[in-house]
Amino acid sequence: MTKPLDEELLAAHARDDKTVLVLLYREAADLAEETGDIDAACFFLVHAYIFGLETAHPETPELHARLKARGRES
Repeated sequence: MTKPLDEELLAAHARDDKTVLVLLYREAADLAEETGDIDAACFFLVHAYIFGLETAHPETPELHARLKARGRES
C-alpha cells in the first residue's frame, strides 16, 4: 500500500467515513492484486465488503463476487 493511501485510510477511519473506506479499501485490494499478493488483496476486500454492507454501498455485490472468485466466501 502506498503512503498516501495509508494516510487516507487513517483519516477516513478518524472521520468514521465508511463510504470512503469502501473505496479506499477496494483501492488497496486492487494494488495488492496488481503485485500478486492475493492474501493481502482479500484482507482489504473483506474490509471494503464489511463497510459496504454497513453503508449499503452500490459496490458491495461486486466486492462479494471478488471474494467468492478467490475462494474466500461461499
